[in-house]
Amino acid sequence: MFEILKEQSALILTGIIITLVSGLLYKTTATGFMSGGKYRTKQGAVLIYLSAAVFLGFITPFINELSKIIIKIVPMLSISGMLIIGANFVINQSVPTWKHTTPKTLLIYFSGVTLIAIGYIFKL
Repeated sequence: MFEILKEQSALILTGIIITLVSGLLYKTTATGFMSGGKYRTKQGAVLIYLSAAVFLGFITPFINELSKIIIKIVPMLSISGMLIIGANFVINQSVPTWKHTTPKTLLIYFSGVTLIAIGYIFKL
């Protein structure tokens, strides 16, 4: 299992980065579709969604190559910490009522930072 994760780590990191970028481009809520901090019409939402899909599809190979470079330079434990931080950020951005400063969320961020530090200290 760990070997498969290690082999596919560049794709996993690419997926997290692409998800993060898409979360910055638009957000869906219970009341509508938001982009640029404003609610959009259905027609505008379709245009933004399709544009984002084309843009993200275009940059995915570049992000994948960047991910491969990061994987070679950064220790795996540190990458795990980065993935935890990235996933936590994306999830908190996706749910409008969730805050980045709650004790549980900060504990997750702290855990990610700790893994990053331990990875660099011990070069694991």
